[in-house]
Amino acid sequence: MFGTVLRRVKRHSGVILENLSEKQRIDVLLEEYRVLYALLAFRLDAMERRLPFAGALLAVLLGGTTAMPETTNLVFLIGLPAAFALLLGAMVAHSRAKEDHVRRIDEIERLVNQLAGEELLVFQSRHPNKRLAVAGRSGQAVLRAVLATNSAMIATTGFFAARCSLLNQAWLDAFHAYAALCVLYMFVAVARLSRYRYSRPPLEAPLLFEARSRTSPDV
Repeated sequence: MFGTVLRRVKRHSGVILENLSEKQRIDVLLEEYRVLYALLAFRLDAMERRLPFAGALLAVLLGGTTAMPETTNLVFLIGLPAAFALLLGAMVAHSRAKEDHVRRIDEIERLVNQLAGEELLVFQSRHPNKRLAVAGRSGQAVLRAVLATNSAMIATTGFFAARCSLLNQAWLDAFHAYAALCVLYMFVAVARLSRYRYSRPPLEAPLLFEARSRTSPDV
């Protein structure tokens, strides 16, 4: 696979890469490997600690609306359903990026093992739960918990809005429809994530090599 990629690069760019030793190729792959694992750690931290903490703050804010003046209360009630929906949307985006990182790490492990002629890196490529759940089992559990919690919080905003004297029946119905759309958006986002699969675009000619060929002086 790695040799096929190199042949395509050479064919499109006209640059001979055969001078790279197998050790140099492994070094390049391992550098990407380290960077991807650093990004993966950030995604995990965001999914399992930062974003749920932000959701808890929104829940506290929702509870505090009962002590606010009615006009201020209404402003917060209007904004909170969208905030809860966008929070879950951010978690889904992190989960999708985590899926991309894990699959590319899997590819790098296989490439390095192929170049080295033995299995040196095996954690992702030999993981027993590989491809069974996007974002992993822990990520899926967090997403489901946040989905259920945020749906309950949005339903609570609808309950509080029904007690607001500033809303007539028509505006109240519009608010409930808006809250329902926010909940629907969350369920659709999680459902689409469950069907998401990592796929790389086809290899194209490297832009750096093209730029060099255009700017090199004629001999």
